[in-house]
Amino acid sequence: MLMARTNEHELEEASWYLDSGCSSRMTGRRDWFVKMKEVINGKIKFTEDRSLVVEESERVVIRDEKGREVVIDEVLLVQGLKTNLPSLGQLSHNGFVMKMENNTRRIFYQSKRLVIKASLSQNRTFRVIMKAVKHHCFSAAGKIVEWLWHLRFVHLTFRDSCQLSQHSMVSDLPLVER
Repeated sequence: MLMARTNEHELEEASWYLDSGCSSRMTGRRDWFVKMKEVINGKIKFTEDRSLVVEESERVVIRDEKGREVVIDEVLLVQGLKTNLPSLGQLSHNGFVMKMENNTRRIFYQSKRLVIKASLSQNRTFRVIMKAVKHHCFSAAGKIVEWLWHLRFVHLTFRDSCQLSQHSMVSDLPLVER
């Protein structure tokens, strides 16, 4: 079981480099994932025969300039990666539309909504500051299931959680002891 909790006020600005040579979207930030799945024997190979281990993959949520959430699927969590790299080819494959004119790259979601706008920098890269929504993922392995449910329903008091459990208002919700 994996649960994610989002705090509306926990946004983190981070640099992303729009890379047309990158075959997969990747980041080193575990706290940005809203959904994760384990990757077996995953490695990313860089120049000079250097490689990093892929730990997990799945879904990251960012906010566009107007504060609307955009889900980015198939993102790799790469241990030790210091730069966030969205794969332009993978974004295109997943329905994002890219336009480049006047040294500016624009990426649209579902052909309409502007999500990313980046200008060409002096070192010929497209760097953009994006706001990633920080999620807190909780794995049930080695944790007390009752507390995971409490974290999932963090907006409820213990009394409310107990009432939900006692009256079987939520399927499989265990009784949370204070």
